[in-house]
Amino acid sequence: MSGAQRFRPGATGRFRLGRKKGGAEMILTVTLNPCIDHTVKVEGFAPGGTNRILASRSDAGGKGVNVSAALKNLGEDTRCLGLNFRQNGAFLTDVLRSRGIDCDFAEVNGALRTNIKIFDAATGVMSELNERGPEVGPEALEEFEIILERCLPGASLLILDGSVPPGVPAAYYRTLTERAAWHGVRTVLDARGELLLEGIRARPCLIKPNREELEEAAGERIVSRRDAVRAARRLIGLGAGMVCASLGRDGALLVTAGEAYFSAGADIPVRGVQGAGDALVAGMSYAMVRGLPLPEILRYGVAAAHGSLILEGTQMCGRGDFMKMLPRISAERMD
Repeated sequence: MSGAQRFRPGATGRFRLGRKKGGAEMILTVTLNPCIDHTVKVEGFAPGGTNRILASRSDAGGKGVNVSAALKNLGEDTRCLGLNFRQNGAFLTDVLRSRGIDCDFAEVNGALRTNIKIFDAATGVMSELNERGPEVGPEALEEFEIILERCLPGASLLILDGSVPPGVPAAYYRTLTERAAWHGVRTVLDARGELLLEGIRARPCLIKPNREELEEAAGERIVSRRDAVRAARRLIGLGAGMVCASLGRDGALLVTAGEAYFSAGADIPVRGVQGAGDALVAGMSYAMVRGLPLPEILRYGVAAAHGSLILEGTQMCGRGDFMKMLPRISAERMD
């Protein structure tokens, strides 16, 4: 790891467990594989057949970008960090700055990948066709690390989110989590596969797998809530502090070594599922930096996710919708 003489791999720091309202610190998000999300809406998607598009839209995307957008909508100070691409990356920065979202990217040759999202309004199911992204070399990662090192002293939380482009090591999130720990900054990790399993070894404060990602990481099938709690605690045993398992229509769980809470959510019209998981991360992070208790962390996350579900495309929850959803969301403790 280069670009940071003060950082010692494997070192730990004293974590800040929250901050007073009005504090100057901000939540940092990292997006190493940003994209353009092109979402099309159909009624009754027919694979192999002809489908009529009812509506379409293009959004600047990437999971960390989405989290920063939701945090900004909620009124939280946030900065979006990561990689961007010279060929068409101005689209991403222009969108972020038009929304008042601070950003700082290391520039890489190539173009933003385009992800196709097919939303079937009849079933509420999203089908995704995601590009890998351009190859990234070590010099780009070194430039990004210098940016991150500059920003970490003013951070309340670091969110590592989503896939990485070719050329980025599978253990990279682990390395970044260790760097944040040296600065006393907690990390939230939302990834899958080796990125998740390697990252857990650096003891992130929170991870947020969906059902499929949790099954893959824990090596077992999840049928019931208790299956999910058991699988989550297996990952806690590997190093995760807390696990939020998002189970789609079956609700969400927040699990620690000693407690587990469940939220069934609320009955709402679903207009778009892309980005709901990122809003969940944003809502929980918003609660965490305010030192709220576990059931409130889950409630805030689910309320933000619901505020995103009622919007089309990759639009993120606004504060008004969040405030409307919050009283409708409950979190119950599991025995």
